[in-house]
Amino acid sequence: MSQAVDASIKVLLLGDSGVGKSSLMFAFAAGTFNPDISSTIGIDFKVKTVEVVDADGARRHVNLHLWDTAGQERFRTLTSSYYRGANAVVLVYDVNEPQTFHGLQRWMEEADAFCRGDGDDEEGAVYLLIGNKIDKCGGGGVSDAAEGTPFMSVPKEQAQQLAQRRRMLLAFTSAKTRAGVEQAFDELARSVYDRLRRRGGDHSSGVNFNKPADHPNHGTCC
Repeated sequence: MSQAVDASIKVLLLGDSGVGKSSLMFAFAAGTFNPDISSTIGIDFKVKTVEVVDADGARRHVNLHLWDTAGQERFRTLTSSYYRGANAVVLVYDVNEPQTFHGLQRWMEEADAFCRGDGDDEEGAVYLLIGNKIDKCGGGGVSDAAEGTPFMSVPKEQAQQLAQRRRMLLAFTSAKTRAGVEQAFDELARSVYDRLRRRGGDHSSGVNFNKPADHPNHGTCC
């Protein structure tokens, strides 16, 4: 018997090429890591059903429709139509490559044009900031504030400040070891589901509580 789904949520993964968006998607949706995965051209797509506990303590089943948009600069203009109707935006950077953190600014600006509410967070998408590839950090993980050892090339505090300023969720992950991956997406699913329930699950919210989100065309967009 197929499992009843309480909601379907559209999630976009954004960030520069090489930060591990596709690897994160596969680590979460399929529980696998492919070191030879190539940069996505166009759009890739996965669906995973997760169980969340809503604000009332009830267990709900939510379909996360994960859209992996190409991070390469020459394909950025091809993804604008995919922002529409997104319930969540996942902004990914490589904790070992500062330029990918700075590159988030243009991704945020582009996502905001389609996914932010008119000055009202409740009307827009939920944003999640992910610092990926913590397995490659010197010292083996997130910086230890007590010892003051900066394991990350992008200081953890910078990410925390950005997340706080922009009212985003924040997670540090490794797609290779899957550290933090499931927890990050589970928290995102709970946050989106609760926000949509507060808004009544109407069609203007971008979610459909009875019908799956539209599927993108696979492969190259042209």
